[in-house]
Amino acid sequence: MRNFVFAGLIILLLSVTAHAQIYKWVDGNGKTQYTDQPPPPGAAREGQRLNIKSAPVPVNSEAGRANNLAEERLEFDKRQQKKKEEETKQQARMQEDKQKCINAQGQLRIYTDSPRLTVPDGSGGIVYVDDDMRQRKIDEANKAIAAFCK
Repeated sequence: MRNFVFAGLIILLLSVTAHAQIYKWVDGNGKTQYTDQPPPPGAAREGQRLNIKSAPVPVNSEAGRANNLAEERLEFDKRQQKKKEEETKQQARMQEDKQKCINAQGQLRIYTDSPRLTVPDGSGGIVYVDDDMRQRKIDEANKAIAAFCK
């Protein structure tokens, strides 16, 4: 309690000095003086009263600080949520790429290991894969492996 009273007294004294008036005047040697007292009667030039405004003092600084903390917390939570969503999307992409890699490796194995390969022709029949088609399929599989198997 005693510390609270002491802190309140210091704040009160600081606020009184914040509203002090500033004067500008030129002394007898021609030097410009800035003081919180009016210029003496023997000043070389007439003094000028400066209207300097102090920074506004927040009415309820604790509430303002709490509000700022709440806003910062909301922003932090939004950033964290966005980061989690991006990580989830990245993991899904990695899982998809892994599956494509496995499929491409299987296709490559089929086209390289099978000496006489047949594929459906689309009308219910089968067609034997010639060497040109086999090489095209092997090249496609190698491209897919290069793209998805990292």
